[in-house]
Amino acid sequence: MTLLIREFEPGAATRSAVEIDHLREAEQLLIEEARRRQRRRQRFIAAVISAVVVGSGVAYAMSSGAANRPPKTIPVNPVSLTSFPTCVAHNLHASFSGPPNGAAGTTYYTLKVINQGSECTLPPLAVRGFNTATSAYVGPWSRVYRTSQSKTNVATGHAAYVPVGVADTGNYSSALCHAASVNALRVAVAGNRFVFGTLALRTTVCTTTQSLHTQSASLNPNGD
Repeated sequence: MTLLIREFEPGAATRSAVEIDHLREAEQLLIEEARRRQRRRQRFIAAVISAVVVGSGVAYAMSSGAANRPPKTIPVNPVSLTSFPTCVAHNLHASFSGPPNGAAGTTYYTLKVINQGSECTLPPLAVRGFNTATSAYVGPWSRVYRTSQSKTNVATGHAAYVPVGVADTGNYSSALCHAASVNALRVAVAGNRFVFGTLALRTTVCTTTQSLHTQSASLNPNGD
């Protein structure tokens, strides 16, 4: 797991309590990732077995005279390993999916991202606090956790799901956090910060510390 941090972080001596929460989150993310990798391996093995079974059926049909032309080539690789271009931000539509869930001082929201263009690979996403009344950002962009090395490909009209963590600002000291209220989150591609969504959400964020984070996308709303 690689942690991408784009903003200034305070010294370790002043944030031991916060780091403990982050370490716990990182440990949980590693456990979840190990489970996801095992499930992906199982799906890959199932795909290979299915291809072998179909191939055997075609061979039998040809030997019995039922097929008069060569069979079509059946791909063995699962779609998740196929290479697709990176999704273009203006083809993406963001919304919240399902109720939030709380864990270890952080509330998690599920970001649903629908691809309205051709099939593509969803890039890492970032969020930032925003006030619609003043049209002003509040606090830094989120940390971006890459919890999976596999690429998430999204077909046309389909959705991917990105966990968004909103830390409880009460877990930080006032000097470290400087909490402020927001009524929305802006969603952007993490690399170029191209904003493609503004979602209503009343919460508080730290203005000097990254109290928001996003994780890798999944094709399952539950993160599998």
